Amino acid sequence: MSGSFARWSAAAALLLLSLIVWPGDAPGQPTDPSADATISADFAAVTAAAAASRRALQPLDRALAVLAARDRTAPDDRGLGPIRVVLGRHAEALDRYAGFAALAGSWRDLGYELAALLAAVRREEIDALSAGIAPGQDAATALAAYRQSIDSLTATAAPLHDRVTASRERDRLAGESRGGKDDARYRQLVGQLGETLANASVYVPSAPPELYRPKVPPAEKVFDVALVWDEAEGEWLRLPADVPVEEIFRDVFIASGRRPTPGQLKYLAGIHSQILARQATIDAFADLLRAARAGEGSTAQAFARSADGPAIRKALDEPWRLRARYVYDGAYRAWTLGVIDQIRRDLVTQGAAAADALRSLDELLDRHGLTLDSQWAVAVPPAVGSVTVTAWFRDDPKTRFVSTWRFEKEQVRIEIDQGRANGVRRGNTVQTEGSIPGRNCVATDTRSFAPNGTLTFSASYRCVRDDGTIEVNDRSGAGTWEIAAEAAKPTATSPATPADKPAVEPRPAARQRPR
Repeated sequence: MSGSFARWSAAAALLLLSLIVWPGDAPGQPTDPSADATISADFAAVTAAAAASRRALQPLDRALAVLAARDRTAPDDRGLGPIRVVLGRHAEALDRYAGFAALAGSWRDLGYELAALLAAVRREEIDALSAGIAPGQDAATALAAYRQSIDSLTATAAPLHDRVTASRERDRLAGESRGGKDDARYRQLVGQLGETLANASVYVPSAPPELYRPKVPPAEKVFDVALVWDEAEGEWLRLPADVPVEEIFRDVFIASGRRPTPGQLKYLAGIHSQILARQATIDAFADLLRAARAGEGSTAQAFARSADGPAIRKALDEPWRLRARYVYDGAYRAWTLGVIDQIRRDLVTQGAAAADALRSLDELLDRHGLTLDSQWAVAVPPAVGSVTVTAWFRDDPKTRFVSTWRFEKEQVRIEIDQGRANGVRRGNTVQTEGSIPGRNCVATDTRSFAPNGTLTFSASYRCVRDDGTIEVNDRSGAGTWEIAAEAAKPTATSPATPADKPAVEPRPAARQRPR
């Protein structure tokens, strides 16, 4: 927990200086110099209290390590594992608050993170930890000191949180009948999104302050939205209410060092499912790397030999920054995947001794839908190229279908007669879905390619008859594949086809009945 403390202290010192006088208000907010100066000073006090809490964690962390090592047992063997997990979460919340506060240009950007800090370092959680540490031990003394520091932090931060909430109330967006102001932004909201939505609730600013949320969610789901004011364009952007835009704003800021624009927030809110998937991936990688850093075995050896090992070890000390950069910085994400691939290549080189570790890593990659360069190098079929497929249904092996499959890593294009289809590849399996030309049917196909040149597939056809009844026909089959005579080359201009884009079911030859 202490790896990033020096950086934390430096950031906190800079923040204490910068919070007293602000360079300017956040977009779209009125200026009240007196109120800003007061709240800015209060945030500086919270930062000092948070720094004291972070310092108090260091001796507690050391005492727990000594307690665990006294009998040469792992922390979990003494029941200390849950304690260290909780304190690790506290350390991350304190570090992230300092890191983000050092970037923010206004206290109005910090309100959400202040609330997150208070929610993360709760006194009752610390009290519950005391049961796992016997009185009189050094760890018990350190825990008591940490509990006292958290009491001081809460005493400073909780009233400030209340004042920030009150300040937001004064900046509410609503019609005059709801206690708001008939200003230009409200008139734009009415003109752009309609009076019904504008009056569905009172909207209060969040963090960032250009983000507005209903004070009370409207009863009708269609009106439960988040609104972002684009000052440059003079317009409102409508976002899903259930997306944590505040966290997206914070993490993009942390990853890039720049304040995200309203347009960026709208785009990222629209791909929130992808963001969650990336977060789950980097958390799984971090768990793998921490275990390798602290343990022994094949993966630990591979990690120790990794060329980028020192850099990723340093990154593991700041999980909040590692997560943000992996999710929102494409170059950093590619670098991280390169580190994982370095470890995988080393495991391959270790041979049979690392077979279990290699299998475990490949299973992790498969769960998160990733294929590394070292996997593409031995992919079946090849990562890039064309293969000729001959397939048949198990209940009709004499009727053969011949098609050309063009692989460009994850993206696959299928050509048969005059028809075309698109698929998405994961490992040696390709999935396609789409409609059948001339028929009111939707077809799905899952096809697995084996290294020996054989394949198996399962297909499902869901057709709607003229009378409205639905007919479902599930069929399975087998086939063979071989590298096509004409070599397929990757094309830089070929557009990637999304997995959910409808494919076109190819037509069989004239003598063959449709699938």
